[in-house]
Amino acid sequence: MKKLLCAILIALTVFSCLPVAAYASDAVAFVSYNRGNDANDGLTADTPKKSIGSASGKGCFGLVSKGGTLVVCEKMYFGVSYTWRATGATTITASYGGTSYKNPSPASNPASGVIKLKPGCVLTVASDLTLDDVILHSESVSDSIVVSSGATLTITDTVLTTSKTNTYFKIEVKKGGRAVINGGNYASVTGDGEIVIGGKATVAGGSSDARGAVCYVSYNYGNSTNDGLTPDTPKSALGQVDGSGIVGVVRQGGTVVVCEKMYVGSSYAWCAGGAVTITANYNGVDYKVDTPATNPASGVLKFKPGSTFTVGSDLTLDDIILFQENDQCNIVVSPGVTFTVTESVITMSNRPYYMNIYISKGAKAIINGGTFSTVSGDGIIKIGEKATVLEEKATSDDSFVYSSETTVCYLDYTAGNNANSGENAANAVKDYAAGLFKKMLIGGTAVICGSSRIAGTNNQYALPTLPMPLTFTSAYGGEDFRSDEKCDLRFAKNTTLVISSDVCFDSIVLMEEAAQTTLRVTNNATLTVSNTAELRSALSNGAHYKIIVEKGCYAILSAEAQKVFTIEGDGTVLTYVDGKSEIFKHFLGNDFSLN
Repeated sequence: MKKLLCAILIALTVFSCLPVAAYASDAVAFVSYNRGNDANDGLTADTPKKSIGSASGKGCFGLVSKGGTLVVCEKMYFGVSYTWRATGATTITASYGGTSYKNPSPASNPASGVIKLKPGCVLTVASDLTLDDVILHSESVSDSIVVSSGATLTITDTVLTTSKTNTYFKIEVKKGGRAVINGGNYASVTGDGEIVIGGKATVAGGSSDARGAVCYVSYNYGNSTNDGLTPDTPKSALGQVDGSGIVGVVRQGGTVVVCEKMYVGSSYAWCAGGAVTITANYNGVDYKVDTPATNPASGVLKFKPGSTFTVGSDLTLDDIILFQENDQCNIVVSPGVTFTVTESVITMSNRPYYMNIYISKGAKAIINGGTFSTVSGDGIIKIGEKATVLEEKATSDDSFVYSSETTVCYLDYTAGNNANSGENAANAVKDYAAGLFKKMLIGGTAVICGSSRIAGTNNQYALPTLPMPLTFTSAYGGEDFRSDEKCDLRFAKNTTLVISSDVCFDSIVLMEEAAQTTLRVTNNATLTVSNTAELRSALSNGAHYKIIVEKGCYAILSAEAQKVFTIEGDGTVLTYVDGKSEIFKHFLGNDFSLN
């Protein structure tokens, strides 16, 4: 034992006399594709490496394979698809030691401090990687970065993105991966991993799968053309998941920051693809101003007097002013949804009453703060100590009576009137936005009992995102209106119908007027075209519809629809069979029985 201890002491003494190597995280390497040479040591800007290489190779990666800082002192070029897999966290930057190597001109091919990929190549991030104060240049529409499970990609707000083709990188975050995108422009940021989009980052069209997306809103000072990503560029309107409003930014979940006022101008169904928090206190800034009492100035959420706000996906109100203005306003929580009001919510009213909350069967409401006239319904209700309910239990005699069942509305463009009730063919409404979707806040059955036509702005019409399925039909209540040749649902020339919640076409005539009609399924929605749907076209060659099924979405199509549809996208297409047996096969496997 003494000999063993003596040997250990000698070994420790010898080791202590050896030079101490730098920690891996302190490693620094320089890279220059045009000026560098892999025979260089890569330790200075005058002796940079040329290639990237592997951990055991002669390129720059070998110097930072255990983590550290890689300085792009000219260009860093990925000539093939590459997996970045270090054993420690790495930062790639073009600014180091007081010197910035970034030169963004010419715009089509920046001269220095730039990272770029050979067209068609993919950079896979398999270990923690930060891009900081560097130019990320896209040379083709196919440029992409994939973040693997267990890895985190961070892009700081000092990153500059440039493009040769006016398109930018696509970023996909795999399940178990994480991306924190604080700066730059991107064609898309998608995936099943954790995604956080910062205020200085922009995703094309506001579309991403970012569950951590942040959107600022100001009704009076905002604009739909703003990106909504900073308090200086807020959105003004709610919109829909495919539109230019607030919901388009937080379509997969995130945070809505009310930096002035958020106004719901009509009865509205809130429905996003993930949980959303609406707050007036974010990133250290409290936007709440509770004066004047008759109309609070800032940090306030209010609805059009007398309107109903339907909560169709998980929603939290936190540290915000909820203002009841004039005629009674109502909040309805749909089945399967959780609605939370935190104890930091301030409720105000210019009337001697406050908002009603109705919780549908299968829904849940957690009310920890604020004052409400009634909190009622057949769902799960939890009232915290700091919340006040003026009437503990609403009855049928209360001023607010709400049916949680889906609705039915008849539509006829020729004979209808938007002032009608829509309850039958004789009282049909005329239009969609001003008629049908004023009546159907949740979902239900739209009965096309006469002529109907969908056109939209710039040949695109986005159906509202509803919390419950919506069925279009011309056969209802024992009456089939298709006997009238004028009874169909027509699509104007080149129309794209955007479907962002579950929709079914059943026992209805779909008529294509003068050019191809496109149905685009987005936001994890399901489109069903049953065997009783008739597909017609005014074109001599017959119907030639196109359907785009985006990733995470479903299209359940009749055999006939699959013949006449051109099908695109990364979503799932199933065959419709009466009884929906194919659907059960898909979700439950072939070993099942329907009784």
